[in-house]
Amino acid sequence: MSKANLNTSIRMDAADHALGAASTITTLMKEVSSLIPHAGPLASALGVTKELISIVNQMRDNKDQCSFLIERILRFLKDLAEESARLKEPIRYGSPTADRLNKLIS
Repeated sequence: MSKANLNTSIRMDAADHALGAASTITTLMKEVSSLIPHAGPLASALGVTKELISIVNQMRDNKDQCSFLIERILRFLKDLAEESARLKEPIRYGSPTADRLNKLIS
């Protein structure tokens, strides 16, 4: 294994440990917050944080797929920006750009 590959895998391991620790801490804090009166929003925020950590872990597991998705999204947004610039008008309901966005989300 080359030195560059070794450094990358060490950093990934450290990141994995950091995410695992953050997830554990968030879970523990959420459990403790349920014992604190009037801590409803805190428990909700910690629940959301835990879900976000879970999503980050999934994204790291699917790194290549996520990179491809991000590239496609950026390419699509670039095309929309170029189209808006070419048409010299903002995206409005009924415009060709708005129609493309509606196709994307439907």
